[in-house]
Amino acid sequence: MSLLRKPQSRKQGLKILAYGIDGSGKSIFGLEFPKVAIIDSESKVGVYENKPRGKNIVAIADTSNYYDSLEVVQECIDTNACDTLMIDSETYIYEGMQVSCMEVEEERASNKKGNIDDQVVSQRGYGKIKLNSARLRLLKAQASAKGITIISTAHKEDIMQKVGTDNVKVGEKPSLRKNSQHDYDVILRFYKQKDLASGNMKYFAEVEKDTTETLKVGNVIENPSYDLFKEYIESKSQLQIVDTSYDKTISDNKNSMKQEAQSFEDTEKEFTELFKALKTKDANNVTKIQQLLKDKEIDSYKKPEHFEKLKEVVTILKTM
Repeated sequence: MSLLRKPQSRKQGLKILAYGIDGSGKSIFGLEFPKVAIIDSESKVGVYENKPRGKNIVAIADTSNYYDSLEVVQECIDTNACDTLMIDSETYIYEGMQVSCMEVEEERASNKKGNIDDQVVSQRGYGKIKLNSARLRLLKAQASAKGITIISTAHKEDIMQKVGTDNVKVGEKPSLRKNSQHDYDVILRFYKQKDLASGNMKYFAEVEKDTTETLKVGNVIENPSYDLFKEYIESKSQLQIVDTSYDKTISDNKNSMKQEAQSFEDTEKEFTELFKALKTKDANNVTKIQQLLKDKEIDSYKKPEHFEKLKEVVTILKTM
């Protein structure tokens, strides 16, 4: 069965990243979207519950645990419990994973009577963080494909550049894993300024990315709201859902890799047994088999990358 399909108008939820300083309106922006479920990782949303500002809230998960967050996203996909899922904030979930990995390293050092103050997150730990981030990213993609709009809020980090002997701020970025901006259709940088005339605080968002072309990159919007994307989202809401399986990507790949590894191990074992039998039968077979491996450009029969060629060798050995 072909995995390719014809292009069509399809149901598609937006993936929006709203990042910026504390109190710049990121959460309030998300609360304006319809039927919003919230992963409240910072214990902030409680002030809006059962109040006019929180009238669109349909469910709340009070957690910053990464694994709990996966369950919540999956539940939203399975139950159609919401039209919008806000992760507020994703920075806390990401930082929680980093802290957990660090504590694991310190515990491992303590068990080995090492100095826990000298520990840093290992390459294995960073690999785990990267894998966990990928799982969450793929689940969000699956939710989007089911028509759920995803709003991730994040803190901001300053981008510093060395100018002479000084570090100079040249910009801002979301406090998330590297290259996280590729996950989103829309990225808005939130900030606030005091109006000099009135003394009141004003709230803005700069458009850093919009693949829907609803907003122009570089534009600054005062008091950003759901109305900016209402037409786009509602035009997609009545369309047909396309069958996707982003949420199963890792498990499917894992199963395929396990099967490939097992097949290689079986072939390697079969080659070894045939080699021993042919060597016992005729010592000259050793030279013949070595030449056969060389002809197939197999420098080591233990390397998985030679799997297909090793199968060819095994087939030949069975005829000797």
